[in-house]
Amino acid sequence: MGKLTGNIVTTETVFYGNLSWNDEGIITSVEHRGEFLPGADWILAGFIDLHLHGLGPYSTETEEGMRGMAAFAPTVGTTMLCPTLSCAPEEMMLYQLRIIARLAKQGTPGARIAGAHSEGPWLNPIYKGGMIHEYIRTATLSEAQAFLDASDGTLKLLTLAPEMPGALEVVRFLVSQGVAVSAGHTGLPTWYYEAAIQAGVSQFCHLFDAYACPVSHEGVRQPALTDLAIIDDRVTKELIVDGMHVPPELVKLVRRGAGADHIVAITDAMQGAGMKEGHFLDMGVPYTIREGELARRDSDGAIIGSSLSMNLAFRNLTQRFGFTPSEATKVLSANQARILGFADKTGRLEVGLWADITVLADDSKTVKACFVKGRG
Repeated sequence: MGKLTGNIVTTETVFYGNLSWNDEGIITSVEHRGEFLPGADWILAGFIDLHLHGLGPYSTETEEGMRGMAAFAPTVGTTMLCPTLSCAPEEMMLYQLRIIARLAKQGTPGARIAGAHSEGPWLNPIYKGGMIHEYIRTATLSEAQAFLDASDGTLKLLTLAPEMPGALEVVRFLVSQGVAVSAGHTGLPTWYYEAAIQAGVSQFCHLFDAYACPVSHEGVRQPALTDLAIIDDRVTKELIVDGMHVPPELVKLVRRGAGADHIVAITDAMQGAGMKEGHFLDMGVPYTIREGELARRDSDGAIIGSSLSMNLAFRNLTQRFGFTPSEATKVLSANQARILGFADKTGRLEVGLWADITVLADDSKTVKACFVKGRG
């Protein structure tokens, strides 16, 4: 059994109270004792990261790395994660998917691995961002089937460019198999937007990053792909909330235009995130990462990811970008649980759900405790 006292953050309100759970790690009571108390700890639903390529000194390239990410995750308040694959040779991606499937089914010390997010390999090379060009390829049903076979039901999310040859056929197939499909690294024309949504695209990968810029005609700015996504409640918008990948003004714009119910905050973290500084390899290519800065490739300074962690995301959302604590818990936990199919188990502080809980100090970033199904 366990019990915590502090400022409890639900998806609707914040109040000072007690939260208890039983020996099975299930929340048994959420008790209101008073109004928000300045200086008390924040008690939040454990953070869920849908999009990260590494964490601490670990990456998704090996089983040891993914086990390490799961073990490290509670130190930054994350209780569930989707290790995210980058574009790579097919055999390597299948190898990673098999590892994630095994870890998701067997369980890991630390955070729970919910399943895999494959970012690519079926992207638009014009908008490749930090992806390695030669590993981007044309979408095929045969490779999609190979991914499904390797993941054994644990491929949760796949990002592709819907405008590329073969992509919409693959979207329809993956959605029919229970995989959520996200558009990203894309130059999807606005006139083709509705076709992508009708095919089953339900999410947009790191909105504003690796997208085509707005165009003008006779001096009139035309709607961009990102504009269409913001105002469309049918799709969820991923945002890297480090304040650098997306300027604060645009984060505020998405909050106003889309609302917290339709946003997921992600880190897009690289190996080294959650540390002060590190020098690592991404698919054999050296890069440098420092806390509070962008992860950049050593050879040309290109952005390849972030140093953000989910505890710092909460601080940024509530102190820099105008989100209330209740809105922040939606975009850091509840919405992710829904996308992953875990909304009946986690993502909110409610009786009957798992005691996946993060406790932050009143500075809104320092992790004081983290519990995964009641175990800290």
